[in-house]
Amino acid sequence: MRIRLKLSVVELTMALGFVVAISISLFYMNSMVRVKNMEYQAERVVSSLARFSNQTEGFLISAKLLSELKNDWNESILQFESEFQLFKDSKAVNILGEERLHELAAVDGTWNEISQWHIQPLFEYLDAMISNGFEEKLGNIGILQALFTLEKSNPGLADPIMSLTNYRNNLEKTTVAFSARLDGFINSLRSQSEIYIQDSLKIVSIIVILTIIISLLIINITARRISARIGMVDDAVQVLTQGDFSKNLTINSKDEFEELAGHYNTFKGELWKKLDSILEFMLQIGESISEGVDINNALQHILDSFIKNTTADAGVVFMVDENQQFIDLIALDGFFPCPYAVSEIVSRTKKNQTEYIKNHSISLGETIIGIAVKTGEGIFIKDSQDHEMLTQNSVKGSVQYIHSIAVIPLIISKRVLGAVALVRTTEDMAFTDMEFTNMKTFGDYAALTIDNMYNFTETVQHREMERELRIASDIQKNLLPKRIPDVKGCSIGVHTEAARAMSGDYYDIYRLDKNKIALVICDVVGKGVPASLLMVMIRTVIRFISSPKRGSEDILNVLNKGLTRRIGTDQYATLSITVIDEDLGQVDFSNAGHSPMLYFNNKDGVFSPVDTQGLPVGVEAKETYIKKTFKLEKNDILVLYTDGLPETRGAGGGLYSIETLKKLIIDNKEKSVEKIVDIVENDIKQFKGALDLIDDQTLIIVKVD
Repeated sequence: MRIRLKLSVVELTMALGFVVAISISLFYMNSMVRVKNMEYQAERVVSSLARFSNQTEGFLISAKLLSELKNDWNESILQFESEFQLFKDSKAVNILGEERLHELAAVDGTWNEISQWHIQPLFEYLDAMISNGFEEKLGNIGILQALFTLEKSNPGLADPIMSLTNYRNNLEKTTVAFSARLDGFINSLRSQSEIYIQDSLKIVSIIVILTIIISLLIINITARRISARIGMVDDAVQVLTQGDFSKNLTINSKDEFEELAGHYNTFKGELWKKLDSILEFMLQIGESISEGVDINNALQHILDSFIKNTTADAGVVFMVDENQQFIDLIALDGFFPCPYAVSEIVSRTKKNQTEYIKNHSISLGETIIGIAVKTGEGIFIKDSQDHEMLTQNSVKGSVQYIHSIAVIPLIISKRVLGAVALVRTTEDMAFTDMEFTNMKTFGDYAALTIDNMYNFTETVQHREMERELRIASDIQKNLLPKRIPDVKGCSIGVHTEAARAMSGDYYDIYRLDKNKIALVICDVVGKGVPASLLMVMIRTVIRFISSPKRGSEDILNVLNKGLTRRIGTDQYATLSITVIDEDLGQVDFSNAGHSPMLYFNNKDGVFSPVDTQGLPVGVEAKETYIKKTFKLEKNDILVLYTDGLPETRGAGGGLYSIETLKKLIIDNKEKSVEKIVDIVENDIKQFKGALDLIDDQTLIIVKVD
């Protein structure tokens, strides 16, 4: 029995169970509704009997004519008998059993006796009194009131009224006794109906619970059987994934699981063969690359391994060129017909086709091979006659005939390196789906091998580059001042930190003569070796052209003219030159697109920026730079920095900022310049936390003693 049919039987069984449970529940619910309706009808019977009793009790004193009293009395009797009849007709009484039916019959008999022995004689006597003219004599003042009022004037009224009173008293006594009996019957009926309703609710609850339990048991049993078989399949797969091919999967269930077990055993056998071929393929590639790291040679060995481990008649390897626009033939094994349209001359001979495919690149996205490389999706065509792209290859007996073709992209980390294409040129002999699966596995391993070879070559080159970078970094560090010159009346502190091995920041502090000292701070655009070479050039030119006779603006003008058009258009540097005259206590400042100098006037207690307009050096040869001159007072502070310092990113995502730097310096202005630099350095380290620097940092602080 199929699994779907088994599940359908289970569903049908559960549905029938629920239908039966619902039917029984509805039956009992209907019975409970009937019982409740019976109780409601009993209340109406009691109410109508009470009305009749009230009519009987007030009969003698009611201020109405005898005919009206009779009609009211008769109406209440008929109302009671109607309600009592509806009560007797209720099917709920039958539900409560034979005993209640006997009691009801007894109550009904009592009422019939009251009606026959008391009510009918009373009504007959009333009719007689009305016929004999007593209604006119009594009027509508009430029977007892008429007796007291008319007794002297009409002595003949006393005996009829006394007889009527006796009839009424007897009826009242029997009615009271009947009412008590009816109340007792209804109370016992009400108690039994409550018990019946409670028992019915219990039965309904039990039926619902049993139905749910039985349904859950059926579901659980079915699920456990299915889960057990799934578990057997899972265990078999787990054993297979651990490399154990010795165990077969056996399931005798006469359904899809039994078929699945058979398919699993067949798949296991085919997989074992596939793993053997993959292992052989890997060993062959390993042997080929052990001869040396020659990628073209390795690709030829990889293609040979593809051919050997498949039924292919020929194959090619195409690799993507550096510009990522074309693919070129790198390896060829056997005669590989061009799988695209060529001229009639080319298609005539194998030699012509081989020369053509060797010497003509294929654009990405063109031909069946170019499409596979561009999309990164393998293409498998079992029969060329079934595919419109191989119309030129579908003519049997022709030199260009291809029966079956497979193109496997070589992909690493979503990057397509190239593709391996394999063909079967024997008529009516096609690749199988399993072979194509093996080819894709071979392709993955081949791509990994090629990528490892590329990575090995890059690693060797990278190590050589790192060695050269270390040498260049050492040279760059040696260009920085080994010690800061002593400045009369001033103290200088410096902090610098590179984001990489090669820094784009540069500073220099040197004497122009015995009274003047120059401070240079520079930020070269870019990183690495090009920025470092430009830095060396700037440092060399500045040192060469500096003299006491040249001001800071003159040095920038000469430097800019010397660099422009001698460096690349994308290379330039921002820098500022500060010249301090120790004798005059004077500062000359010139800026070439660099961050402004921060000048702290101790007298005013605030920082103010000092800046001059000017493009970075190396951009425009005709640019003219100017200078600003100002006097220094005791405890004044000068701050020079590169933009990497205020733009340091903190662990919270914010930037360090100039305002933070200024506040920190003001808070510690009484300390020595070396101490201030240390405080700033530690504050930046704490601010950025474990984050790496994004840009190089340089800070120069000059404090007037």
